[in-house]
Amino acid sequence: MSARRHRATAAVVAPLAVTLALTGCSTTSESGTAAATPAGGDTEVDKILFDFPFTSLPIYSVLSQQMQDYAEEQGVTVEFTNDNSDLSTQVSNLTTYLNSDVDAVVSFPMDPASIDSIAQQYLDAGKYWVTYGGDLENQSSTLQFSFTESGRMLGEDAGRWAQENLGEPPTVLVLEDQLTQIGQERTNGILEGLRNAAPDAEIVAQQQAVTPQEALTVTNSVLAANPDVDMVLAAVGDAAQGAYQALLSSGRAADDPETYVGGLDGNLSLFQAMQEGDFVRGVVTVKSEDIVKATIDIPLALGRGEEPETDVPVYLVTPDSPDLQEYVTAFGG
Repeated sequence: MSARRHRATAAVVAPLAVTLALTGCSTTSESGTAAATPAGGDTEVDKILFDFPFTSLPIYSVLSQQMQDYAEEQGVTVEFTNDNSDLSTQVSNLTTYLNSDVDAVVSFPMDPASIDSIAQQYLDAGKYWVTYGGDLENQSSTLQFSFTESGRMLGEDAGRWAQENLGEPPTVLVLEDQLTQIGQERTNGILEGLRNAAPDAEIVAQQQAVTPQEALTVTNSVLAANPDVDMVLAAVGDAAQGAYQALLSSGRAADDPETYVGGLDGNLSLFQAMQEGDFVRGVVTVKSEDIVKATIDIPLALGRGEEPETDVPVYLVTPDSPDLQEYVTAFGG
C-alpha cells in the first residue's frame, strides 16, 4: 500500500452500479441518426452560422480558426455567435440571426427545451438546422461523435490501468455533465466502462464540472475530504485540465505512478502533460479537423439534397499513441 493510501479518508462511497437517468433530452442513438424531421431549406448553402455557446473553452479557439479556413476552401462563409456560456444570450443571438442571410445553423443547445422552438422557426424560414452534440425534435440533421461509446472507452482504459497499476480498488472522482445530452450519455458511458473493467472501483464523488475553473474548484473540494483519490475521469476534457491542476496544487507529484486523469475531448494542456510523462493517461477525442469538416460538410450536403454523414469517429489517445504529437499540433501546440 502506498504512503498516499495510508492517510485517513472521510468519504461517502457511491456504488458504481448507480444508474443515471437521462432527463430533458430527446431520443438519440449511437449512430447519430435522428428521427425524421422537417428538412428546412431547399437551396444550396452559402453562409453557415456556428453557434457554440461555450466560447471560453480552449477547444473553441481551435475550432473557430480551422473552421474559417475550411469554409473558405469550400467557397462558403461561416459566422460565429458569442453566447458567452449564457442561455439567454444564445437565445437572443439565434433569434437575431433568424432574419439574416445565413442559410444554415449548426448549434450546440445549452438547453434543448429552450432552443427547440427556435430551431422550428429556422426550419419554417427555409433554413437548415443542424444540432451539434445531440438531437432536437425539430432539426434537419445532427452532428454527433459516439457519446456513450467515447465515455465507455475512457472508463475501460482507466479500469484496465487501475487493475494493472494499483494494488487495491481505485478511488474515483467523476466530473460529470448532466446539463446536456452529450454530457449525460458520456457520463453514463464512463460509468459503464469503469464498471466493466474495474468492478471493484469506488466512486467517492460524482459532481458537475465542465470548465477548467469549475473542475479546479470541485476537485479541490473533493480532495479535501478524500486526499487518496486515484483517478479523476471527466466527461469534458477541459474539466480534466482543471482536475489535473488541482491535484498538482494539492501536492501530488506530476509523475505520480498511482494517479490517472482522463477526459473526453482534446485539450492542449492535457496532451502536453501526457507528453511530459505526467499522470494524464487517457483522452478520448475527435480529431479537430473531422469536427471542422463535418460542421461545414453537413449543411453543404443538405443544400445539395444529399443524406449527410452525421457521426464523427472518436479515438483514445494515451502516452503510447504514436500520433500524440499530431494531436498536440492540431490543438495549437
